[in-house]
Amino acid sequence: MLTRIAIADDHPLVLFGTRLVIEAEGRHSVVGEAQCAEALLDLLATEDVDLVVTDFSMPGGKRPDGQAMLQALRRNHPRIPVVLVTMITNPTTLNMAMRTGVRGLVYKGSGVDGLRNAVDSVMGGGIYLDSELAPCLQEAGRERTLSVLSPKELEVLRLYVSGPSITEIAAQLRRTVSTISRQRISAMRKLGISNDAELFAFAFEEKLGAPLAMAAEGE
Repeated sequence: MLTRIAIADDHPLVLFGTRLVIEAEGRHSVVGEAQCAEALLDLLATEDVDLVVTDFSMPGGKRPDGQAMLQALRRNHPRIPVVLVTMITNPTTLNMAMRTGVRGLVYKGSGVDGLRNAVDSVMGGGIYLDSELAPCLQEAGRERTLSVLSPKELEVLRLYVSGPSITEIAAQLRRTVSTISRQRISAMRKLGISNDAELFAFAFEEKLGAPLAMAAEGE
């Protein structure tokens, strides 16, 4: 079954290219296009969509774009993952996007493989961070430090960002599921992290493991 994807960008030529890249291998289908936040939200209200691939800045329409648009997507369609394709490199803006639940960040200046890999990673349940944007998120997270965590909290985080479920971690460490869950939540609270997407980005910054599908040079 084809993945149903909605795409949004205020430039028709970018929409055309995005559709070509997404549909090239015959595994995904673009079921709708939008050129502003309002049109995107209207599209999602009428179409059954598995994934949204959108720009951040799309002036026009009656609904705000940018962070307000991402918040509306999360509020109205919490189960639809979002891949953000952008030229923005501002650390604060990108960090806020991750906090809002964006699961993929693609830099528009990257090659087409970046978008293709982001779609595949996110549809597989993962997080994708373009290597061009990684330094920006590192800068945004410099104020955080692992020193605030207890040894057990750090141990849980290292395992969690590497892939195992809470239940599997509990079995491995011989602790209860509730204890592991509590330690994970406590660690995230101490670090000022509010969701898994931001946690995985932080894990990349601090080299806690390899939880992210990266678009490394030479791959």
